[in-house]
Amino acid sequence: MKIVPAQERERERDLLWVFDFALVLKAVDGTIEMASAVVIFWYPRVIMHLADIATAGELSQDPTDIVANAIRNAAHALSLSGHLLIALYLFVHGLIKALLVIGIFAGQRIAYPLFIAALALFSAYETYRGLVRHEAILLIFAAFDLLLLVLTAYEYRRRYPKTPAVAA
Repeated sequence: MKIVPAQERERERDLLWVFDFALVLKAVDGTIEMASAVVIFWYPRVIMHLADIATAGELSQDPTDIVANAIRNAAHALSLSGHLLIALYLFVHGLIKALLVIGIFAGQRIAYPLFIAALALFSAYETYRGLVRHEAILLIFAAFDLLLLVLTAYEYRRRYPKTPAVAA
């Protein structure tokens, strides 16, 4: 039995808390994505209406506001046929995240490597899109996903250490 100093146990406890908190955030994010997908699927014009409401005040004060115009133009550019693809992407993306987080909290060993793979794919895509489109928010999401990937790998190795091969 390995004796662990109090400072190391405290660090482990803090890392586990950060990991659990990040997982909860990821589950909430997945749930919001699934709910958004349902709204986009059933009410595609809601997006245009919400964008109009959200930007109306700013555009009335400054009709050349870059951010407000970008939001409004993006919402109006969403074609009614394109909303199906967006809704499907959001729903599947959110469902994968939510199911894998549930699997980790339920103690399913396979959920860890699947979650790591999903985070790697999501962060790679977010990084690519963030760099190509110069969208800082996607780069922030990618950084969060990479941090969570590292924490997940650490927790997986801690929880399921490799067992030495048995000599025959």
